[in-house]
This record gives sequence, C-alpha cells and structure tokens, in this order.
Amino acid sequence: MADSGTRDQTAAQSRRRGAVLEQAIYQATLRELATLGYNGLTMEGVARRAQTGKAALYRRWPSKKDLVLDALLHALPEAREIAASDSARDNLIAALTIMSDALAGEMAAPGLGVMLEMLREPELRQAFGSRIIEPRLRLVEAILHRAAARGELRADAELPLIARTGPALVMQTFLLTGTPPAAAELSRIVDAVLMPLLTEPGRSEDGSQD
Repeated sequence: MADSGTRDQTAAQSRRRGAVLEQAIYQATLRELATLGYNGLTMEGVARRAQTGKAALYRRWPSKKDLVLDALLHALPEAREIAASDSARDNLIAALTIMSDALAGEMAAPGLGVMLEMLREPELRQAFGSRIIEPRLRLVEAILHRAAARGELRADAELPLIARTGPALVMQTFLLTGTPPAAAELSRIVDAVLMPLLTEPGRSEDGSQD
C-alpha cells in the first residue's frame, strides 16, 4: 500500500494544469535533449521525465520537433526590443550579450545538440531559423536602421548583411567551443568587426580607400 507521501505526490502531479504542467514538460524536454540528443529524444521519454501522460504532450504538440522548438523558445529570453541608447556600439553589445547569455543558460547543452542536428534535419533547421534565429536578427537589424537614421553609420553600409555578422560570430564560438563568447570577446566583435564595417569608408580591391 502506498504511504501518504507517495499519495500526496501522485495527487499533486495529477492536479498540475496549464502553465505548471507546461513548465514541467519544457524542463523535461531540455533535460532529455541534453542527455540523449535530438535523435534519442522521444515523446514517451519526455512524458516519463515530466511525470505526466503522453497524451498531455500530443494535445499540445503534434511532433517532437514542435515540442523541442517550443522548449528552446521557452528557455531563451524573449526576442524583445533593446532598451536603446543613442550609441550603435552600446546597443549592439547589448543585443549580442542577450544572445550570449541565452546560449549560456538553460539551452546551452541541448541547444548545441540541436544546432548540430540541424545539419541533418532540413525541416528542423528551417523551423529553428524562422522561429528562433530570424526574430533576433531582426532586432539587430532594427538597431542598425535606427543608428543609420541618426546619421551614425555610413550611408552605403550593408545593414542586413552586417546585422548577421555579429550573431554568426557568437554562434561560431558556441559551436566550436561549447560556450558562448564572454563579455570581452563580445566587445571585440563589435569594436574590431562590426563598427569598422558600419562606420569606415569602403575599400577598393587594391586596399585603397574609396
């Protein structure tokens, strides 16, 4: 016969609804990703770790791809506007810091596994790009457009391309080392790469300034 502690735990689990249950499922998904990788993750395994029924997962997510993406979105800070200053440099560092902090947080280990898995899963890659990467790239691009409107950047700067350069370097460091860039490295990315592209005159092919 189950003791009172076991009965209380079972009753508490059965009462979980809404956001409480969803939080437990997201945490279980991230742990399964970190332990087993995307290929090894199953809906059954997530349900078991979350101590809920498999039906509770399928009512919300039709596939593990949808569940994984929502769990990663949950782990990431919201893709929100930066508390903008009048300095493109400061705003870029703030945006890259948010991205770096996210990679260092709950999604660090599973995030790396999912990114590697995207090389083999085009559907996952497309969904990850449209739901997670693109909104954050648009924030960086918005920073640059505001700076250009203030006259802070050179008129011929390739803003959409440069907006992708900083996040790409952050992701490259994460993929190569397993950890995102530290604050000093983020400042170097902005000062040595992005700001020269945004503010220095273009150079001709022979290296002379236009």
